[in-house]
Amino acid sequence: MFDFIRSLFSMEAIQTFLSFFEIFFIIYLVGYATFLFTSVVVGGNEIFEGIKKKRLRNEIHHDYYVPISAIVPAYNEEVTITETIRSLLNLDYRIYEIIVVNDGSKDRTGELVAEAFHLRQVSRPIRRLLPCAEQRSIWEGAGGNQVHITLINKDNGGKADSINMGINASRYPYFVCMDADSILQRDSLSQIAVPVLENQDVVAVGSMIRISNDCVFENGELV
Repeated sequence: MFDFIRSLFSMEAIQTFLSFFEIFFIIYLVGYATFLFTSVVVGGNEIFEGIKKKRLRNEIHHDYYVPISAIVPAYNEEVTITETIRSLLNLDYRIYEIIVVNDGSKDRTGELVAEAFHLRQVSRPIRRLLPCAEQRSIWEGAGGNQVHITLINKDNGGKADSINMGINASRYPYFVCMDADSILQRDSLSQIAVPVLENQDVVAVGSMIRISNDCVFENGELV
């Protein structure tokens, strides 16, 4: 009799264990299946985004461009300003303009720019979206690759004031600010445009500045 009760108790324990194991196994399968499904969805989305970004990076040199205004504030930069503009004219990009803001220089910065790139004085209004000092004269022309160049001679107001003037005069929705003694790499604008094209929420892109003392330039281009 005792052996029968012990045997019955053992059977009940085994059945309870098996029932518990079945429930655990079902929960495990459901969780594992959910994990696999989530992984497939997330992985597929990442692959799709990667393919889209790769395609975009490949095609930016052909069809997809963000119009950019390159703003160059200058104060007493007659030594470097023409080479800086020549380097901008050599950029590997399709739609951009160059705006040089001569911030009341006491040297021949404005005159050299007008002479070197055959600019002509024009009369055009500049919208005052941002505060800046008054302009004295505006000159316009085009480089050898038909990149539009604008020279604005204005009263001295500082670098920020000059950038404001450049933004007010710009024709395009995005702008790049650089010093008058700096030179951009040929693909700089392309690299800047990619994050903007990839994500419409991007409003600003940073850059890295390197010293070019050991570099050799010819006609504004790195050789």
